[in-house]
Amino acid sequence: MSCPYPTNNIGAQAMTNEWLLKRIEKAKASGETEFYLGHDQLTTLPFELFQLTNLRRLDLSGNQLTSLPIELCQLTNLTELNLSGNQLATLPSEICQLRKLKKISLRANNPITLLPELCQLINLTDIDLGGNQFTTLPSELFQLTNLRRLDLSYNQLADLPPEICQLANLTKLDLRYNRFATLPSELFQLTNLRRLELSYNQLTDLPPEISQLTSLMSLYLNNNQLITLPPEICQLTRLTVFSLSDNPLISPPLEVASKGKQAIRQYFASLQPEDQPLNEVKILLVGDGAAGKTSLVKQLLGQAFDQHEDTTHGINIQGWEQEVGGRKIRINIWDFGGQEIQHATHQFFLSKRSLYVLVLDGRKDERMEYWLRHIEAFGGDSPVLVVLNKMDSNPSFDVNRPFLLEKYPGIRDFFRISCKSSTGVAQFKEALLTELDKVEMIGTVWPGSWFAVKQRLEQLDRPYISAEEYKGICKEAGITEAQSCEVLVDFLHDLGVAVHFKEFILDAMHVLDPIWVTEAVYKIITAEKMADRKGLLSLKCLGEILPLRGEKKHSYPPDTHPYIMGLMEKFELCYPVGKEAVLIPQLLPVSEPKLSFKQSGSLRFALHYPDFLPPSVFPRFMVKVHRDIKAATCWRTGVLLEDQRSGAQALVKADIEARRINIWANREQRREYLHYLRYTLADINSGFEKLTVSERVPMPDDQHGSADYENLLDLAEAGSDIFIPIGSKKKYSVHELLGLVQPKHRDELDGLVQKIDKQGSDEASWLEMMNDLFELKPSLLGITFNVHGFFKEVLARQKRKRR
Repeated sequence: MSCPYPTNNIGAQAMTNEWLLKRIEKAKASGETEFYLGHDQLTTLPFELFQLTNLRRLDLSGNQLTSLPIELCQLTNLTELNLSGNQLATLPSEICQLRKLKKISLRANNPITLLPELCQLINLTDIDLGGNQFTTLPSELFQLTNLRRLDLSYNQLADLPPEICQLANLTKLDLRYNRFATLPSELFQLTNLRRLELSYNQLTDLPPEISQLTSLMSLYLNNNQLITLPPEICQLTRLTVFSLSDNPLISPPLEVASKGKQAIRQYFASLQPEDQPLNEVKILLVGDGAAGKTSLVKQLLGQAFDQHEDTTHGINIQGWEQEVGGRKIRINIWDFGGQEIQHATHQFFLSKRSLYVLVLDGRKDERMEYWLRHIEAFGGDSPVLVVLNKMDSNPSFDVNRPFLLEKYPGIRDFFRISCKSSTGVAQFKEALLTELDKVEMIGTVWPGSWFAVKQRLEQLDRPYISAEEYKGICKEAGITEAQSCEVLVDFLHDLGVAVHFKEFILDAMHVLDPIWVTEAVYKIITAEKMADRKGLLSLKCLGEILPLRGEKKHSYPPDTHPYIMGLMEKFELCYPVGKEAVLIPQLLPVSEPKLSFKQSGSLRFALHYPDFLPPSVFPRFMVKVHRDIKAATCWRTGVLLEDQRSGAQALVKADIEARRINIWANREQRREYLHYLRYTLADINSGFEKLTVSERVPMPDDQHGSADYENLLDLAEAGSDIFIPIGSKKKYSVHELLGLVQPKHRDELDGLVQKIDKQGSDEASWLEMMNDLFELKPSLLGITFNVHGFFKEVLARQKRKRR
């Protein structure tokens, strides 16, 4: 028999490691049954370890083991063995002698070969084989018929052997992050399965046989390619967790599926043979003012070009019917005003699963990437067509197409046109209609009752109706369940038929005319009275700004004012000043006032938006923290704050050109207040799709240099105390940099807990949540709080709650 231990210096050092041998001797003397050797950088194991014959649990995870000695078989009382995160190529055949073994983890040992002898461990109930890049599995694995939990996640599996059906006792099966496009029929014979994880695969279809998994309580299907669900999904009566996000569902619509099993059941129950696809889609035209968006709409509709086209204020909406893919579809064209002051109102209506047209003025140096980021922030993965207009005035105008296509995968194509001469418009129209046929919203199947409600609402010659009247219309159409009414109004909101904002406290009305809303907001923020008062609006003046009787349907009687102001507050366009006035940050003075705040000696922190700082972020931040604004000291890009509880002060400034938000905090409890402000910005940032934000710790002796906060945490966890900024030779202490902002102990976070909006929870529940979420890690600072992880999880929980 060859010696199982290496004879090089590293191996000799490991075997004679005095610290490890003392631990083993102590465990042997006390008869310990559990032994932890995880993440100790071990390359070999000392033979003394295998004398601990009383061991039941042994954790060897996160080391650098490439093989295991055959002496491992001496630990015959082992019930749990963790070998994850090593470099094992195989296991010794003698492992089959560990007959009491119930749980084994071989996770992340890529590559590892599974021996047939593994099937002799007949008492195994739990095996983790995730992260090993398996493309196939040996059939012997499925002879472990006592298995209750099997983890095969993070592999390269596209299929499972038919023998999977032999694991009749399986209650949990994890197949996340593989390559499954279909599921084998044998899988549905596992009738004891309670949890099935299939997220991040390539599934395009879920077979009706899913209904055979009658014990299923949790089903995860996120991030697949599912277009439809079988009605049989409703037969899973024990299902309590059903996750479907990031699938291109059209039947049932994703808006329905995200509501849960009951909403799906109601949807399928309402379907009739005569039900039909929606065949309706929304096009949104965006771009700077005077780029030619309205002229392009007129070209599409066959109308004459107007050299003196009026500027679009708010939104113009046009209906357009075309035949696409052999079917007639209705196209709702939304032409957005491009003036800077109107961009904040875009968030009302920019939606996902639509088609965007970005129109650029060929005579100007356009902010193309600004708009592309704007679309990504609100439209997600919606397709984008880029139009380079006014080619007659500047034939040489173009953009770096290969670069933009790589950076913005939503772009489908570029088009050079002139609305004035109609050059290129026909080719653009043809491409537009082709792309429309691919928008998933078009194929969504609606029950006949939904069409009846939609048609009735479109016929009403009023800008809004009460919530009760809406429910009455639903009831007349046969929709009686409250959840179905809610799902439908959300869908109608995305189409623009009825504007309804979730979580809006003043929910007494549904707006039927989007222009009615945007025109009201636009009238307020552009009123001459507002400019004179530098953004301060007395509510008594609304009657002067909003006409009691306007053109067409756009009148605003006093009973609608609370709704409009409540809407502006919800979207953080303004905040109350006392009971009789509001302040609109977007209209504040541009110049920074004289400040008494001393920046020297303050804690410093920064948020860098490397690609795009959405223009609404800082005004929304000011709205969220308005109660802390010190003596009305605020201007358009900055604010001075004082925490009313602790007296801590902070100066927060936005540098628009540099795409940065800088924070200075001083006085006692400044760290707690700094983290509260970080959380507030994180909450705002989380509402934007694909927004990249880097949290930065500025260098104490260099106002221009900074370090990525998460990178510093990683260095501290790895035991490194040296940080060298890019482009510099100077070394900084990680310990000292983190010490500038990192909480020293858990008590420092009490202020954060008390400041965060409790969302209906009391402080005790937040403290309990913190106990669950904070990860205490030894580091150069003694203990490191994963504050970033806390923010992320709290925001995720709040998002789930809002759904």
